[in-house]
Amino acid sequence: MLNELWAKVSARERFIVYGAVAVLVGWIVGEFLATVNLCAGFNIGSCSFSYWAAGNSGTFGILGLVLAIAAVVVIYLKIAPNMNINWPMPVAQILLGICGAAVVCGVLVVLMQLSYGLSGAPAMMWIADVIFVGGAAVMAWFAYQEYLTAKA
Repeated sequence: MLNELWAKVSARERFIVYGAVAVLVGWIVGEFLATVNLCAGFNIGSCSFSYWAAGNSGTFGILGLVLAIAAVVVIYLKIAPNMNINWPMPVAQILLGICGAAVVCGVLVVLMQLSYGLSGAPAMMWIADVIFVGGAAVMAWFAYQEYLTAKA
């Protein structure tokens, strides 16, 4: 069943799905691996601090993740066998809007992290940023290509 659905997905839409998976991986890496232990040498409860999700950047990270999931859901609803959805606008335009918003969220995460003065930030935070923003950029680029071909 999954192979039949995957065969219906265009090459550009496949890259949107790959980008969404990269956003998910970047979010997981940032959320769980870009942390530091602030209680080194002390036997206190949990004293870990996530540089990646500090302040509002964590909110925009979650929003970018939700947008990546939404893009995959739109692609699934487009190709699902029993779905007959009357879309309010072309699906390529919907995907372009979702993926563009995901890129904006990724860039805002990085800008907020830079504005915090990240002395001592772990290298995994920067790796998570590259994966997250890179995945969102791949999603947006191929959504734009899909939009151009649908428009022509």
